[in-house]
Amino acid sequence: MNGPAPTCREVLEQIYALIDCEECDRRGALIDGGDIDGPDARLRALMLAHAASCAQCSDALEAERHVRALLRRCYGTAQAPAALRARVTASITRISVAYRG
Repeated sequence: MNGPAPTCREVLEQIYALIDCEECDRRGALIDGGDIDGPDARLRALMLAHAASCAQCSDALEAERHVRALLRRCYGTAQAPAALRARVTASITRISVAYRG
């Protein structure tokens, strides 16, 4: 973020992370703890305040929330096979470090 108030571009670039944190307290805690990248609680509050007064950002947030609600309604009861869940969980919890020098 360039200044104290986020711009539309900054809000729209972080829209998925912002909504992820609304839907998953654990993700917000991981971001706030510095364990994963994303907008911290202070920045999330600033982005939501911006969206409350910006029609473009508000519309984008509502559209993404609506899409997610539709997906949950359509696929909310579907469960991935245990083996697939294990592979996905393993791949997203794996840490890799690359040295560029």
